[in-house]
Amino acid sequence: MKKFLGFLVIATLSLTAQADEYFVGGRDFYDTMEQYNQACDDVCEKPFFHTIVYSNGKSSGLLTKYDLDRLNKIMIHQSNIWADTILEGDYQSEGDTRLDEVVAIFKSSNLIGYKITYSEKAWDTASCDFDYEDESEDKYQDCTEGRIVESSFVSKDFKTYFRDDNAMAEFFD
Repeated sequence: MKKFLGFLVIATLSLTAQADEYFVGGRDFYDTMEQYNQACDDVCEKPFFHTIVYSNGKSSGLLTKYDLDRLNKIMIHQSNIWADTILEGDYQSEGDTRLDEVVAIFKSSNLIGYKITYSEKAWDTASCDFDYEDESEDKYQDCTEGRIVESSFVSKDFKTYFRDDNAMAEFFD
């Protein structure tokens, strides 16, 4: 019985640490994005191609404000998992998560989804003598500053989204 309860607790914790959402057809979308990742390492191979539709706060006009709002909500949902992943280690972050880039992904001539890249200001607390009790504004002054960056795939109907296994949350200074 103890083993079963232990398994149940671990399974429950694992489920709570998931930010990804799958809707009807989500598994097919996941498989297609795996094919896209393989076909578009540096330059895309047919039938895939992609184009940047949003970068550094500027839209190419191919996304509506409504679309950007939905992508921003997904970005926030996805980055919330960092508290249970990268921020459990030697990193601290503060401030708003920023949508850095949106790439529209096509198979043949059909839009199949987006790849969003988002980031948040962060510090490597292993690089300094960090005091977790310090409430002052200069508590990070000796720590290496950078950003936590991650990417996710989002279906064109915005109902299925999941982190890109090749671009999970990582600190860059």
